[in-house]
Amino acid sequence: MSNAMKRVGYGYVSHTEQAIIEKLSREEKHMQAIIYTNPHCQKCRWAVYKLSRVMPVQTITADADDYERFRKLGYRSMPVVKIYKADGTHDEWCDWSVDKIKQYTEE
Repeated sequence: MSNAMKRVGYGYVSHTEQAIIEKLSREEKHMQAIIYTNPHCQKCRWAVYKLSRVMPVQTITADADDYERFRKLGYRSMPVVKIYKADGTHDEWCDWSVDKIKQYTEE
């Protein structure tokens, strides 16, 4: 299945991501996270655990199309975390970033 990209106000997202964002937006008016993971990734599990304590989190097991898209963005490790805020802005990073996680879990 192709994850063709769609242009939205804050950049390009896959159709899967757009559907998740729309669903989460209907359910929750605060921040929400989409976390791309791969199987057996301890950093992925910890990111999901930490962020799910403070906001709705949707996980996606990354596929070949996702890995290619992440490589083009310069991301070389998992997880890939995207935080969407109620004001339409978003934050994005890859790997286990203690500073980024703390930014959202200690506010």
